[in-house]
Amino acid sequence: MPSKFIIRFDDIAPGMTWSKFSAVDALSTELDIPLLVGVVPYCLVPTLAVEPVYHDFWDVDREWSARGWTIAQHDYTHQYVTRDPGILGIGHQSELAGLSYKQQFAKLEAGKNILVQQGVWQPVFMAPSHSFDEVTRRVIKELKFCSLSDGYGVYANKMGCLTAVPQLIGVPMHFGFGVYTICLHVNEMSQAQILNALLLVKTHRRQIISFEKGPYP
Repeated sequence: MPSKFIIRFDDIAPGMTWSKFSAVDALSTELDIPLLVGVVPYCLVPTLAVEPVYHDFWDVDREWSARGWTIAQHDYTHQYVTRDPGILGIGHQSELAGLSYKQQFAKLEAGKNILVQQGVWQPVFMAPSHSFDEVTRRVIKELKFCSLSDGYGVYANKMGCLTAVPQLIGVPMHFGFGVYTICLHVNEMSQAQILNALLLVKTHRRQIISFEKGPYP
């Protein structure tokens, strides 16, 4: 199978850089490209509030969902509280890894409840800084999540009852086969990087697939 790409945007929150993301949203509509977006249910991190709060945030999320985008739960508040790198050993900070089952369950259940109430919850999880542990996996399984956007490899694999879709890169690098999740953080991107992302999407349109419809086990 030729290489396929999933386009993922992290840190989706009411105060993100909408002025930059609007161009991505418009191109997604024009080319009918469903994105994978990590929504922070109750964002309490000042660095993720860089523009005036968009008060129609949940209306926009519902529109995205109706257009076929995948809404992933991006933890709860996005506040890092431990230095635990988790299973993957990539990040050096975490909102969840290292905490007890009770603590993690309370956070993720609260986040899920917000997304459910807003009508946008889907059974997909992504952890900030790639940091989650075995306790996190038990919790998200208990909360009926089915998929995880993270891990190593070029094909989706099973982590117990979860389908893990690897996320390793932020550019369209590939080996000629496999599925590659390209992870972008709009708040940290310059205007030039936004233009490059738009070019990436246009150039690789035929290779871009939705998170939900990937060739998974």
